Amino acid sequence: MSFSPARSPRLNPNRLALACVLAVAAPVAFAQNATDLDSVQVNAYRTTNSTSGATKTSTAIAETAQSVSVIERAELDARGVQSLNDAMRYVAGVSLESSGIDNRVDDFRIRGFDAGSWANNVTLDGMRAPQGSQWNRSMFDSWNLARVEVLKGPSAVMYGQMAPGGMVNQVSKTPTPDQEQLLRLGVDANGQYSAAFDIGAGTADNTHLGRLVGLYRNGDTQIKHTEQEHWFLAPSYTWQIAERTRLTLLGMYQKDDGGSTYQFLPMASTLQPTQYGYMKNTTFIGEPGWNTFDRTLWTAGWMFEHAFNDHLTLIQNARRTHVDSLYRGVVTFGALNADGRTQNRRGVQGTGDSDGDTFDTRLQARFSTGAVDHTVLLGWDWQRADWEGVRSAMTNPRAIDVFNPVYYNYQPTVSTETPTAGVNRQSGVYLQDQLAVANWRFTLGGRYDWTKDDTLSATRNIATGISQPGPHNVIKNEAFTGRAGVLYVFENGLTPYVSYAESFQPSTKSPLDSFTRNAFDPVTGEQWEAGLKYQPANVDGLLTLAAYDLRQQNMIVDDPNPAHRNCGSTGTTVCSIQGDEGRVRGIELEGRITPFEGFSLIGAASRMDSEMIRSSAYAGKQLAMVPDYTASFWADYTFQAGALRGLSLAAGARYNGESYGDSANLYRIPSYTLFDAAIRYDLGQLGSTHVQLALNASNLSDKRYVSTCTGVSSCYYGSGRTVMATATFGW
Repeated sequence: MSFSPARSPRLNPNRLALACVLAVAAPVAFAQNATDLDSVQVNAYRTTNSTSGATKTSTAIAETAQSVSVIERAELDARGVQSLNDAMRYVAGVSLESSGIDNRVDDFRIRGFDAGSWANNVTLDGMRAPQGSQWNRSMFDSWNLARVEVLKGPSAVMYGQMAPGGMVNQVSKTPTPDQEQLLRLGVDANGQYSAAFDIGAGTADNTHLGRLVGLYRNGDTQIKHTEQEHWFLAPSYTWQIAERTRLTLLGMYQKDDGGSTYQFLPMASTLQPTQYGYMKNTTFIGEPGWNTFDRTLWTAGWMFEHAFNDHLTLIQNARRTHVDSLYRGVVTFGALNADGRTQNRRGVQGTGDSDGDTFDTRLQARFSTGAVDHTVLLGWDWQRADWEGVRSAMTNPRAIDVFNPVYYNYQPTVSTETPTAGVNRQSGVYLQDQLAVANWRFTLGGRYDWTKDDTLSATRNIATGISQPGPHNVIKNEAFTGRAGVLYVFENGLTPYVSYAESFQPSTKSPLDSFTRNAFDPVTGEQWEAGLKYQPANVDGLLTLAAYDLRQQNMIVDDPNPAHRNCGSTGTTVCSIQGDEGRVRGIELEGRITPFEGFSLIGAASRMDSEMIRSSAYAGKQLAMVPDYTASFWADYTFQAGALRGLSLAAGARYNGESYGDSANLYRIPSYTLFDAAIRYDLGQLGSTHVQLALNASNLSDKRYVSTCTGVSSCYYGSGRTVMATATFGW
């Protein structure tokens, strides 16, 4: 196994990483003289046969009338995944790093629509993380994940207010019988080092099982003058109370301290060159003494299951999540100056605190009516987020040369503070029936949601101490969403399907983002999808071909009126308007297959055609941040015999096509292609310890590329070269 935390921009990272591998390998290789190695453990990726994310029941993916991609732990390790963005690099229809290099959040889009942290779409174990103030968001460490489930298309019937393009469900590691104990040491080309472990134990009869997962990482990041310290501990405990009753308690405590890699960058020198060329993707244009991102994140909850008999089961999941953070930064203020190298800047500061509670209780019944087998799910979920935050306005720092930055001791004077607070509630009742009649599979589901958002804000003058109350808004919404699907299972492994699904999503924009200061209505969506899945009988793999028509109504876009620029909590951002309808039509091909032992392939390709089909200002334009084509391919081979036995070689390529960064299609984002690679060596069993060395690299050529650009002062570079060396010990 291997796991790769880190990002590296440097021109010669391979030497450092290779030296780290050799340093670990040297004493181990010496020990081989006196130790007989056991047989090589094949590190091939296994296709997941079933997942609970799409239907909240144990349903075979090949028999689910929806596109679903699952990245298992073995694949996460082999590809050296560090974050959720890394995990989805080889999934069709997913666009990554919507806000560039950002160590604060998971920011991505599925089928053209925001499905990450800023859209409050992050879920862990089927429950959403709480909403927060502007920069206060959760980001769960991928080392604590057993798998990642990417559900494409609307999933509102199961999860309530979710984006129409899809969602990602992160599944936590929990206790398992006879667990292998793991210790992993790593270092990257930036000098950032890490140590991670995953240990567990239990009683002989498996009545009591425990697990403890943890990680510590510290050092420099890709962005110069930006260090980060990150650690977490995640204990879990499973008690098999009775033959049909099981309770799992799980929690996590995580700390992030250091700087933020997130930056607004000018369009000139990133998307377009100046007379001096392009700025580097490692350049830091903030102020080192003011660059801060500190976050505390903890969770505590349970998963309970009781089977009354062979037909009726009660399941309840619950969690409390707490997030608090401090963000300080210096960002762009307007376009790059006329000299082609100096950039005006402004300082920002925000504090946030959020507590979220969520429950999901469901009753599952399996029974037959004549020739029809039913799996019926009746559920009720409830969630509440109680949050507050303060954004500060302050004196601006000096301009900076983006090609030769010179920093100083920036100590701003805070002029005003804008406190905001809110309580967001959602409850929903859902009913689903999965019917099996001979080779036919039908899914019918419906849900009714009630939401209430209670938000308020104020403005406080620091010099006078006078506070001016802002708007207090209480917005209630109700919505019904439904979905239906039909699928036929052929004996040869082919399963064609057709499905329809709807979505419902209260706006994440506040009334302050509207020029008229009116609250925004919920955003709705609907999708038709037709596809064909193939699961060969004699080969471990799954191939999916899907075509879809996805539409979102009541979209919120930039206000086209040039005079409407005084919105947001600070009155400095572009205003938003609502009422547009956008459409994304696409086709996707994706597969994970192991044709023979030790050799695994991952392939994904998509074509997305987006258009604003109804708009007061942008009719006929493409939707922002929707690439026309994406494609990726990864191959991994482990030698099974001979002198190279135990050696694994892997390589991959990722293509992201052209897109536009804004609703008016003023900023065209060029396509780019990135290359990844990995090399692992399984040393086998040294005494009682199994040892594996790995070197993982992404963006091998250190290609400088713009992930998106929404304006002249808000462009974002994607991640540069990352090289990580690890040594994993198992026993």
